[in-house]
Amino acid sequence: MMNSVNNKLKILQFCNKPPFPPKDGGAIGMHNVSQGFLDFGHKLKILSVNSDKHQIDISTLPEEYLQQTSFEAENIDLNIKPLNAFGNLIFSKRSYNITRFYNKALANKLKEVILKEDFDIIQMESIFLKDYIPIIRKYSKAKLVLRAPNVEFMIWQRLAQIEKNPIKRFYLNILSKRLKKEELTAIKQFDAIYTVTENDLLLMKSLGVNCPIEYIPTGIDVTKNISLDGLEVEYPSLFHLGALDWFPNQEAVKWLLNKVWPKLRSQYPQLKFYIAGRRPPQWLLELNIDGVEVVGEVEDAAEFFKSKAIMPVPLFSGSGMRVKIIEAMMLQKAVVTTSIGIEGIMHNDGIDVLIANSADEFVNSIKKLIDDEGLYKNLCANAQKNMQLNYSNDVLTKKLIGFFERL
Repeated sequence: MMNSVNNKLKILQFCNKPPFPPKDGGAIGMHNVSQGFLDFGHKLKILSVNSDKHQIDISTLPEEYLQQTSFEAENIDLNIKPLNAFGNLIFSKRSYNITRFYNKALANKLKEVILKEDFDIIQMESIFLKDYIPIIRKYSKAKLVLRAPNVEFMIWQRLAQIEKNPIKRFYLNILSKRLKKEELTAIKQFDAIYTVTENDLLLMKSLGVNCPIEYIPTGIDVTKNISLDGLEVEYPSLFHLGALDWFPNQEAVKWLLNKVWPKLRSQYPQLKFYIAGRRPPQWLLELNIDGVEVVGEVEDAAEFFKSKAIMPVPLFSGSGMRVKIIEAMMLQKAVVTTSIGIEGIMHNDGIDVLIANSADEFVNSIKKLIDDEGLYKNLCANAQKNMQLNYSNDVLTKKLIGFFERL
């Protein structure tokens, strides 16, 4: 399987959204994998979905990136159309999450790409692209690998479990069941799978995966500027940074605003809470709460991280690894999150992160960090050490290439 020239692999990375610029957790995860391949001298080609939700203008991408990745993208309309969603619910048994991703123009582009070059590995970045597997199998002999940043149906299953509106809960249950059926079928069609958390690896195995499977976390570039020297950190302050068009993030922000913020603000009247992220919904844009500032999308995520102090992440649904938590810890931020939020990330509760699973626990944990600056600083320093030790992109890329070679 290994390409014989200099023992380097030819890899096609097939993405459900552009990995560059790496502005959200999903894009960061894909981009760091891409960068790892390039850093180790492997030949990389990227083919991506380009949608309104994650729209990029290819002409604005850096020339060096375009040359290194031979980047191409196909425009797909992924907007949720109520009529189509209703028709799918009534007249189909398929997952609407998945059927939206199939596009004839992208299918033809994929065929063109894999006929032009003999790839050793085709890495699919999302189970949502599963309807393209027959094309890959027909026209390529490459090993087909799934990078599974999440077990997707688990996200919807957990959302259904915590949804209080019975109609929404009924619909979310249907979505999760249909997605689970398609996901279980799809995972048996890959030559190999790697997950970004150990929990997801064990779950995949329990679901009947019988191909080679490995757990390889999302790496981070430990060489980038992570120093806070000369930078004024607003301590104490709270912040959220994550895509605000992603339903679990919206639910997390609502929960903080309703359950946690009022109690904190009454005790710390000068405290501020900054909410940043792409595409804030209208209700958030119209928000008018003392001490809360809706920042929206930020130009430089790292600089925003560095300038703030405490990141509460009350995730009660979802699967996979929260790349933003890793990035925050790498940049010496104090993270307070749930057991689900920290799932799959190496950590020591009370040493490099604080775990809280209820509103009162979040309030108490944040109060500790505000009242004890020494605890805050120690937590931040330990968080960065943990990330540097366990999530170096170089180390994890070596592990991934070794996994590919064993196929």
